[in-house]
Amino acid sequence: MFLLSRESSPSLQEIESSLKENFKLSSYEARAYISLLRLGRQNTKQLSSSATIPLPRVYDTLESLMTKGFAMKKEENFLAIPPKQALKGRTRQFEIQFSDDQKRRADAESRLTDLLQRQTFTEDNGDDQGFSEISVLKGLNTIANKFEELLESSKDVILVAKRAVEAKEFFIPILLEYSKGSPEKRRIRIIAPKSVRINREDLEQARTANAQIRKSDNVIFDMMVTDQDDVLIGVPDPLSEELNHAIAIWVRNASFARSTRNSIEEMWDSSERV
Repeated sequence: MFLLSRESSPSLQEIESSLKENFKLSSYEARAYISLLRLGRQNTKQLSSSATIPLPRVYDTLESLMTKGFAMKKEENFLAIPPKQALKGRTRQFEIQFSDDQKRRADAESRLTDLLQRQTFTEDNGDDQGFSEISVLKGLNTIANKFEELLESSKDVILVAKRAVEAKEFFIPILLEYSKGSPEKRRIRIIAPKSVRINREDLEQARTANAQIRKSDNVIFDMMVTDQDDVLIGVPDPLSEELNHAIAIWVRNASFARSTRNSIEEMWDSSERV
């Protein structure tokens, strides 16, 4: 029998919350599992009383709990699967499901990209010498998507990284992806704060992405400047509760981009080589 001591009772609510949050059990399922662990095998009526679950809901709760690998049936009673076995098995379920979901998403991506592109409205701006466009981007995923779009259309990019260093797992894979099999190498320059520690792996990834890194004391915020008159400026979003929250302004304007690029070029020239 797999018992939790009575001394642990004050933390049962915390255990229930963790089962719900991390292993996607419902409240009834979490309470039923904990009750089976604490009191051992029970029938439906006993479990309804011990776990405070309405009797009509005990049946579907146990059925789901067995499907998720947390309980088993023996004659008319139900038993808890040992925690180590149950949690490891549930984690494996998530891994398999995630892998299947990723495969479906990859298949859908290739099909939908073409279909949705046909639905996209494009404007003919004629002579766009004085054309300007400004957009607000919220959230790292949205910013990373724009980053990828601008990188794809550019050959010479300067990146100024401040807070973006903390979210490099969003941006480095994109840089590496666009460095593979590209007949025309992009020139990518990255300016980081002097306080940032750059390790050997960072340098190796930079070389793979055909990127140069320098350090400066003048880094104020995150910025991307392209040779296609694009400027992307990112700052933390104080109103967001998301992890690594951020907000960015994307500007496409020839005069603004070229003026900004000149300033960043000066910063690059005065930066310290890594």
